[in-house]
Amino acid sequence: MRLERLGAWLALTLAACGGTSHTPRFPLQDVVWTDHDTRAFEGPPEGFYSSYTWDGADNAVFRPLAEFWTFQTDREALNVNALDEVPSSSWYVNRLSRQLMTPEEVARGACADLDDDLPGPWRIVGGKPDGANPGFQIVDATGTRYLMKTDGHLQEERPGAADVIGALIWHAAGFNVPCNRVVIFDRSILELDPEATIERTDGSEEALTDAHVEAVLEKATRLPDGRYRASVSQFIDGRPISPWRYHSTRDGDPNDAIPHEHRRDLRAQYVLSAWTDHIDARQENTMAAWVATDDDHGFVRHYLIDFGDCFGILHGWDSLVRRFGHSGYLDVQHILTDFVTLGMVDRPWYHAAYGPAGITLGYYDSRRFVPDEWRPGYANNAYDQITEADAAWATRIISRFGDEHIRAMVARGRFSDPIVASELARILIGRRDRILERWLTRLSPLSWPTIRASEDGPALCMQDLAVWSGIREEDGRRYHADAWAGDPFAPVEGWSGRVGRADDGYACVPLPRLEGATEEQPAYLVVDVTAQSASHETAFPARVHLYQLGESYRIVGLERPANREPPR
Repeated sequence: MRLERLGAWLALTLAACGGTSHTPRFPLQDVVWTDHDTRAFEGPPEGFYSSYTWDGADNAVFRPLAEFWTFQTDREALNVNALDEVPSSSWYVNRLSRQLMTPEEVARGACADLDDDLPGPWRIVGGKPDGANPGFQIVDATGTRYLMKTDGHLQEERPGAADVIGALIWHAAGFNVPCNRVVIFDRSILELDPEATIERTDGSEEALTDAHVEAVLEKATRLPDGRYRASVSQFIDGRPISPWRYHSTRDGDPNDAIPHEHRRDLRAQYVLSAWTDHIDARQENTMAAWVATDDDHGFVRHYLIDFGDCFGILHGWDSLVRRFGHSGYLDVQHILTDFVTLGMVDRPWYHAAYGPAGITLGYYDSRRFVPDEWRPGYANNAYDQITEADAAWATRIISRFGDEHIRAMVARGRFSDPIVASELARILIGRRDRILERWLTRLSPLSWPTIRASEDGPALCMQDLAVWSGIREEDGRRYHADAWAGDPFAPVEGWSGRVGRADDGYACVPLPRLEGATEEQPAYLVVDVTAQSASHETAFPARVHLYQLGESYRIVGLERPANREPPR
């Protein structure tokens, strides 16, 4: 089954991207919007133990050194459909990518509602005493289970708020995440289950006592009125198996056919991580869950968990913290360059400084942010494989996060200081705009081709996300269209290619009418539409593939070539 699925994806990719220098011709068939990788099979597959130390060492040292000698060339992602988009799957769901969402919908995320006051009492059924942010497993009055974590005292409020806001961003972008909330509560709401135990990272287990509870609460933020502040993460649907890796496939899962490093949805998370400074994006913060369909069968769903490092994490080693987002924990390239140049190369971390939010947001800023130079703490297999097309796909999604969406998400962080909330929103907006400027201005920002009626007959319309997002003014925006038909392709004679504007940032061009085209003998047509702004770049074209079937047209493909050569 896995070989069959991989073969199908390879065929789809070759059809969509072209395996030769010639322009591909897309078949007259529906665009794939669902990857049926949730087909039930007998399982579940075996999990694996993810060693925090080994995973860090492997990604920071051993794998980069091994791959240095492989000389791999860039290759495009495999799970891309004919419209240069990613189908929904057990990894990814088209949400904001295909439809607009209200600020309230984005702020709700994976939660059923926006009410962060969970009904009590909260019964403590397990403990998480180890790690930087210790906590409990609790069950609220409705029987819903959560993992509760405290913030510690170094950056009070940031870790929990980051876990909530980060999950909201990833959820709207299309990924599977838990429902996270910031909760404010009185000590009296907690009840200790007499059967509760704690399991430490070394595997030992012991009864959970009131002393353990008080030790955890000591690391929680205490409000002036005596209440506590913490974050809770609702247990995900399905039975946890183990983390998943950013490379290879999982043994025992026949649905998992595409090597993870060649999935666009995983590669393109680099852009989201750069936006939020999610430096700890690695397998430790993932989870595969078994979703049962009956007693013996089910499928694997893939989650991302724990975004508590986002938005300026700090720890005791300040000289290292200043480098976060600009250099890895053990960045051989930077270390060697600084050694050879005696540290004379100017680095962004030399200019790190706290902003108006102070220590809460640490060195998180937009001033020093260069999107395509951002680096995670550890090397990430999928991030290392990202291409311009992958990053542009993620950026088209980010362009749909308006200022009002960002402020609504930040509000869910429940910061007590309005300056912190205002600063986080300002930085997110600033970094978003830099991302849009980088990845919406080279490959075409024209998206979502559709056929509309016009005074001159059927018209091809596409949304200009550079105009929609506000990085380019509608006034002064110009478009040019060219069309080709025949075999081999030849320019369509007598066609003006005049592009007009419609609502919501759409640009429309009436389609040429090809003689002799019928439903039984459709004619193949290729239309390039190019956008340009005065004193700015001219982006590469959006190339739309269509069939003319008599009086109607059908869109079957969209390419974003990285050149202006005509199809051939």
